[in-house]
Amino acid sequence: MRIQNNGSLLKGGKAKLSATNAMLILIAAFSVFAASCSKNKEVQSPGLTLNNGLGVIVGSTPQAITGSGVTSGTIYNTSGLYQVDTFRQAYSTSPGQPADGNFYWIFTDNEAGTSTTFDIKFTGTATGDITAPTGFGAPVLKYIDKSFTSVVADDFDDALDPDNNTIGMNEVVGDNVPPPVAAFANGKGWYKYMWNNHTIQPVAGRTLLWQKGAVIFKFEIQSIYKGTLFPYYTFRYQQIAS
Repeated sequence: MRIQNNGSLLKGGKAKLSATNAMLILIAAFSVFAASCSKNKEVQSPGLTLNNGLGVIVGSTPQAITGSGVTSGTIYNTSGLYQVDTFRQAYSTSPGQPADGNFYWIFTDNEAGTSTTFDIKFTGTATGDITAPTGFGAPVLKYIDKSFTSVVADDFDDALDPDNNTIGMNEVVGDNVPPPVAAFANGKGWYKYMWNNHTIQPVAGRTLLWQKGAVIFKFEIQSIYKGTLFPYYTFRYQQIAS
């Protein structure tokens, strides 16, 4: 399914639910996404240069992504703008999650990371949340409602902070959205959950930022689909301060 960048938010009902009923609704609502994280197979969607002398040399011709457990994806570089297409890492162990529940990426190396070495990780429901390492000196994630191509380093100070250094669901769009599902959306995410057909769409015009020390990258998630299969991440990024 093609990713679209439009749609309106229809708020869910006000009815209160018991904890048990709320959990059942959540399980049903995200059953498609949970199934998508099967360890051994991708799932059908119902709708749908070297950097600082350390990284992988990436040219203008798409090449296979390197790094731990990569099963899909290419990357290419156009004058410092990196395009990653249909990135995915291996599934293993527990049913329902990729590897330990995350995909990993290293901006500074232009390749896939691991649970101990990464700049960002894709995690959570449908592997749709984006987080960064934690602890002293850890990177900072932000977002700004400005087109990717126009974002510059000075925009970082004006960018907004996500909750818990995690950028995920922004809003739920659809009819009769249950309140427990709507509660996952906080208005600070990168995607919309389309309730009626259980697909996701990036928030139009929203750019994500990653900063550690003086180094700043901007990045934009374009899709988590490969045709109608997911999760496969397609995104672009560029270093805008060093």
